Amino acid sequence: MEKIPRFDSRNALSWVRSENSTPAILRRLRLDLFTVRGWCVLGAGIFLVFLAFMFGRHELMALGISLVVLAGISWALALGLRGRTRIQRQLLSAVPSAGEVCKVQLHCLEPATIQEQLPEGFGRGPMLDTPGELEYELIFGRRGIHQLGPAQQIVSDTLGLVRGMVNTGETLEVPVRSELMDLHRLASLGEQMLTGDARHSRSTTADYYDVAIRDYQQGDSIRQVHWKASARQGKLMVRQENHVATAQALLILDTKFEHWCHSGVDLRLSIPGGSNEDLPSSRRFETALSLASGIGLRYSTGGYQLSFRDLSGAPLTSQHRQATSDAAADSDFDSFHAATAELALDASGPDTDASELFGDGLHKELLGFRDEPVIMIFGELTVAQARWLATLARTVRLAEVFILVAHPERYDPVQQELAGTGWKVHLLPGTMGAAEMWGG
Repeated sequence: MEKIPRFDSRNALSWVRSENSTPAILRRLRLDLFTVRGWCVLGAGIFLVFLAFMFGRHELMALGISLVVLAGISWALALGLRGRTRIQRQLLSAVPSAGEVCKVQLHCLEPATIQEQLPEGFGRGPMLDTPGELEYELIFGRRGIHQLGPAQQIVSDTLGLVRGMVNTGETLEVPVRSELMDLHRLASLGEQMLTGDARHSRSTTADYYDVAIRDYQQGDSIRQVHWKASARQGKLMVRQENHVATAQALLILDTKFEHWCHSGVDLRLSIPGGSNEDLPSSRRFETALSLASGIGLRYSTGGYQLSFRDLSGAPLTSQHRQATSDAAADSDFDSFHAATAELALDASGPDTDASELFGDGLHKELLGFRDEPVIMIFGELTVAQARWLATLARTVRLAEVFILVAHPERYDPVQQELAGTGWKVHLLPGTMGAAEMWGG
């Protein structure tokens, strides 16, 4: 079996960028389709028309016009093939994360020579002689909405006057989620997690499918009687509600642009947004997003339902929780992880030096997480903000604080302000990648 070709944007040495020497004006007008023979025929036709005009020779005029028309017809027919070839592109893998293998299938029923056009950073795409199909694999090094296509079809004529590539087929936007950070080195994370019957919840609700029916027994309340089931069975039946209790957790992610693009040390990035504008980000924020995704996965597999908020208290996902169950816990994380493909830094409002770090909505929500885990991920924290944050320790008992900064050694005063809270505080070098952070 032929090996499936794989393209990895993280391997900069896997391909060599070749600059096209054709002038930009010719590429813009698609005149780069002419071969050397085609330019010679076109030039000869124009030259004969000029001689006929100078000497008044009608036969030269007819011959020159014929050569020009021949080259023009070949060019027009080749250009007319653009967009007419029906190419189907299908994503065979689930929505990938950065660093994961994504399998794509290219399929065409019409005879043609097709070269796939990959996003910038992958180099030259695979070639396909149709009719037929081709499978290839991509490894995206960065999250975002990456665009595959349009494919390029190699067109030519039998006279050899025209040969080149024209765009054909539709594009496919591939959402790539943030990388999942491996947290096996952070052994203390989530040690408060509860599993199985030991889980507790601030509030539990009984779902329709969690209601069992049993025979009425002496001492049961009349309010438990299930009248419809009693009518069907011909005897009194009561509800036996099995509440599904699931632990709750809150993850707060700092998304302020000024906190992640603080100085010249921060490497600013542009995350592809598909057909929309690119999304502003930085290397520190990408590391923080990878950390948040890894924490979310770890808590959701432990049965926790996480709420994801920014500093103002606005949700980072659009999906609303409808039930408390293990399935809902996985759904909450999946919804957040899918949203990371389009999550950008917030540069709308000016940064303030106010000591109060959280908005009123988030501050009120924290009051309900007295004994529930709270994870906070910051890109910048002043001493005044750390002092205000420490006052929340009287309300929030189980908190884990991550501060991803360029120079952790400069944040000793901040760490001292948080030392008396009883929280776990991590000062991490955010300019390093996810793998380097844990020494991987």
